[in-house]
Amino acid sequence: MIITKANRRLYMLRTLKKHGLDSSDLTLVFCGFVRPLLAYAFPVWHSGLTAAQSMSIESVQKRACKVILGQNYINYDLALNQLSLTTLYQRRIDLCRKFAFSVAKSPTYGSWLPPRHEDIHGRALRSRNKISQFKCRTSRFRNSTIPFLVELLNG
Repeated sequence: MIITKANRRLYMLRTLKKHGLDSSDLTLVFCGFVRPLLAYAFPVWHSGLTAAQSMSIESVQKRACKVILGQNYINYDLALNQLSLTTLYQRRIDLCRKFAFSVAKSPTYGSWLPPRHEDIHGRALRSRNKISQFKCRTSRFRNSTIPFLVELLNG
């Protein structure tokens, strides 16, 4: 459903390209109208994405790069460099890490995470993870949001 909506918005990008907008303006339109749709509430659902779902989301940005660059499009990596964009996967990881740090510092939502090792043992060890890992018995729980955020904080 997200990809269908994003494809509809790519049509708007194509129409603006036909009316003569340059690549910098088209990039702004993509970043303002299409990419937020692909990133809506992703800290919740990113950890549960399959590889195929992640690739289909990434393909929307790839098509947008083709539309924006037109004849100048060579490959996806060069297009990202030329338009000063990152892959959606890397963007999701970076923003999930930022979200995890904000949750850890929050007085309201910090209790969602397990306690830090220093808080339990009174010492900070060099080689240990900063936050206790969850014991995940099922892959469904292992792929859920909170264990994923703990992995990001420890990594």
